Amino acid sequence: MDLFNEGVDLPMVDTILMLRPTESATIFLQQLGRGLRLDDDKPCLTVLDFIGGQHANFRFDLRWRALTGVSRRAITEAVRDDFPSLPSGCHVELDRVAKEVVLANLKSALPTSKAGLVAELRQLGDVRLATFLRETGLEIEDVYRSASIGGWAGLRRLAGIETAAPGEDDRELGRAIGRMLHTDDTDRLELLTRVAAGPPAPGQQVYAGSSRLLDMLHFSLWGPNAPLATRDERLARLWKEPARCTELRQVAEVLRDRIHRVTPTAAPGAMPLRVHARYSRNEACAAFGMTNPGSLREGVKWLPDAQADLFFVTLVKSEAHYSPTTMYADRAITDTLFQWESQSTTSAASATGQRYTSGGSTVHLFVRETRIADRDLGAPPYLYAGTMTYESHTGDRPMRILWRLDHALPADVYATARTIAA
Repeated sequence: MDLFNEGVDLPMVDTILMLRPTESATIFLQQLGRGLRLDDDKPCLTVLDFIGGQHANFRFDLRWRALTGVSRRAITEAVRDDFPSLPSGCHVELDRVAKEVVLANLKSALPTSKAGLVAELRQLGDVRLATFLRETGLEIEDVYRSASIGGWAGLRRLAGIETAAPGEDDRELGRAIGRMLHTDDTDRLELLTRVAAGPPAPGQQVYAGSSRLLDMLHFSLWGPNAPLATRDERLARLWKEPARCTELRQVAEVLRDRIHRVTPTAAPGAMPLRVHARYSRNEACAAFGMTNPGSLREGVKWLPDAQADLFFVTLVKSEAHYSPTTMYADRAITDTLFQWESQSTTSAASATGQRYTSGGSTVHLFVRETRIADRDLGAPPYLYAGTMTYESHTGDRPMRILWRLDHALPADVYATARTIAA
């Protein structure tokens, strides 16, 4: 029945029955939209979904991703945990049997095994990474989640499409690219595209922008302990791996197309960061001029030359990763107020405490939900929340400080931080 599927405006509708299988996320949202108009004496919209069991290949992941806006893998967690992070006033309820059916469907919906990915690419032929992901419904992380595949270039070799022999740095670069999939600001993606295009013409620079961006890329590709003095030599090694250079350009294309958040430039200066973009800790440190980011072991770093304090905050702390003295009470109070607890030895009278309370430095907040690392994709990145200023504090050794952010936290990040705090 298509009668009220699209183009009908009936604001009084307060109940929708989904009785027809619809895999198109756009059409599904149009159907749902028939009941989302506000109307007098209409407190809420109730949606009863009766479809999905008619065909074994029905894609629940497309429907739930359209509703929530999260990744396919995050959908599995959301279904399992009864959608804990929905906006206020929204509720999704699955009975026990329906939940089991949906979870089984999500697990089997896409060909994420090595053999499945190879078969899909062979069927599609010599296509770009963006085309492969669009045609299969996969996420770019699926291509990099297994080290045995070797990233996009490795998958093309397994499918018999890429025939050139890999060089000596191919494997290391493949793993590194898999750890760079969080990149979500245009400056770094432009740099990635330019560098991967090959060596510059004689007399030209590799990149005319900030050299700090090149430093960040250096540590991303070669690790935090690779001497910065070898940056140019390592660029030459990258250019000897044409398959990986092609891969980097196509990865940058995919990452650029999925940017979903505005990332304004940070305060003027040498620091090439964008507020609300995501960075690994190595990248963040390199952005401030650190030449040895691998030496950082704590969640705070004072950089005298930059007159900057860097705070790296993980919101969800477990006893498996944190000792009782480092289980800091860090949480968002509002979208512009953030409570942060200092190290246990920091007193208000100390030089560090005085610097915090007197505004003797610029304080930069980097925040993430968890530190649990993916075996192949690495540790979760931090969102750069920008600079913040001292408001007040309580306690001593440690100090519990209230900071005011110069930029409000993004709505999704604040919702997560608020849920965790509760």
